[in-house]
Amino acid sequence: MAGGVQIEGREARGNQVWCVIPVYNNVRTLREVAVGCKAQLDHVLVVDDGSTDAQVSALLEGTDVTILSHDRNRGKGAAILTATDYVRRHGGTHIITIDADGQHSPNDLSKFLAAIREDGTAIIVGCRGFETENVPRASRFGRRFSNMWIRLETGLELHDTQSGFRAYPVHCLTWLRLRGRRYDFEVEVLARAAWARVPVREVDVSVSYAAPGQRVSHFRPVVDNLRISRMHARLVGRRLLPFRH
Repeated sequence: MAGGVQIEGREARGNQVWCVIPVYNNVRTLREVAVGCKAQLDHVLVVDDGSTDAQVSALLEGTDVTILSHDRNRGKGAAILTATDYVRRHGGTHIITIDADGQHSPNDLSKFLAAIREDGTAIIVGCRGFETENVPRASRFGRRFSNMWIRLETGLELHDTQSGFRAYPVHCLTWLRLRGRRYDFEVEVLARAAWARVPVREVDVSVSYAAPGQRVSHFRPVVDNLRISRMHARLVGRRLLPFRH
């Protein structure tokens, strides 16, 4: 264990695209998501961000995925950056992040692979189709609100800036100066990538939400919205005043 990160599972090398699954207390859905991703990609990496509901290595026994573990909950952005560093050291060129709660379909990984082949320099965002059942009202509003801020900050016309289903070039996450480590990471990385002239593309993906009362979400409306709003304020300031924040 080094720096609070524990590594378990197969050591995989090569110039590869890796699937990355950040997880925090998703005991009911994690194994199905990981197995589905493993059917699509050789290299699947789970980052256990301090889960307390189960032992992740036991949940994933027999799946042949690699597991990294934070000794405490550090946030989704921190988990993605931990994965990025690991994949970089093992020769990977891209990561595709997918949420552990089961809302995304691993079958859509093929769309990201096609987009990476078309433009390996771009960040690819999975635009969720909200023409489905049980889409939370807060998700609809949050997406519109976030899209508006990203448009103001960067000029980008994106349709789902809150989607966690994304592909990132590893080198991009390595050299961008990112401060967000929780849900604010996902808006910050889009803005700073756009300013650095990294292409940002979208692909359409499906989404499935559990019925009300059954969905597990670790988004804290007050704390996390405050953190995201603070990040947007910083990004708008950076857009308007050309000095480093």
